[in-house]
Amino acid sequence: MGVIRVKVRNYADVVERILIALRKSERLSVWHKTSSFSHPLYCLHYSAKIADAPTLYVSAGIHGDEPAGVECAVRLIEQLADTTHQNFFRLLLKEFNWIISPCDNPYGYEHDTRKNALGNDLNRMFETPNQCPETKFITESLLRTQTHPKTKITLALDLHEDTDSTGFYLWERRASTSSPIGNAIVKHIENICPINREPMIENHRNDNGVITLLDTVTTKGWTRGRYLAEQIQTRCLILETPTLLDLETRIKVHMTAIETAVKHSLKSPNAAP
Repeated sequence: MGVIRVKVRNYADVVERILIALRKSERLSVWHKTSSFSHPLYCLHYSAKIADAPTLYVSAGIHGDEPAGVECAVRLIEQLADTTHQNFFRLLLKEFNWIISPCDNPYGYEHDTRKNALGNDLNRMFETPNQCPETKFITESLLRTQTHPKTKITLALDLHEDTDSTGFYLWERRASTSSPIGNAIVKHIENICPINREPMIENHRNDNGVITLLDTVTTKGWTRGRYLAEQIQTRCLILETPTLLDLETRIKVHMTAIETAVKHSLKSPNAAP
């Protein structure tokens, strides 16, 4: 018999918040909503008033037991739809185009499990993404950006959590010719939570909270980060918060990392990819 999992979260609550945000802002649109999955999947696009504004990609929840990223992504969507001056992010969000994939593994999210309903780790499936409806949806959403040069992704941020880590760290996938920004992010995060400074994480060298993967490093397999770096040709930061911290602190860490990454990547003369 298969493992019977009990729901610990309700994905319908996430969907309801997304739909409310869509009704509030004409600049927010949903790229995909399909009934062919057991759960509907969403990818949202926010269009800045300036058409050639940089495009930023935020994704979360590919591992269902990492809820802080999902909450951060949904709050980002809600903030973009907000018509008041309230701002949980210390960033002028509406100056940018955004592509937001808020919860890529609804089954895992509801049942607090890393994998999808079929037992796949979705973040290892991007070599042949069509094998899974979730990864197929992600890649189709991303490939839409390649048909419109003005929406080419400047920076991608993939929000994750680590149940084994005692502190925050990140993976920085970038071209060897581009300037690093990971250390700047860590400096801002260390005021909020501990940093994982173990010399090695998952057999990769950790430089005070930053693991750098240059060009076409393949040792992690076909993750979304690798797909973004190689197929979409954009810088990608994979942010890892420690789940031993309370949820609100982890959300704040993700928010701060997004703010810092955007500011530093856009002011760098060698920011792309």
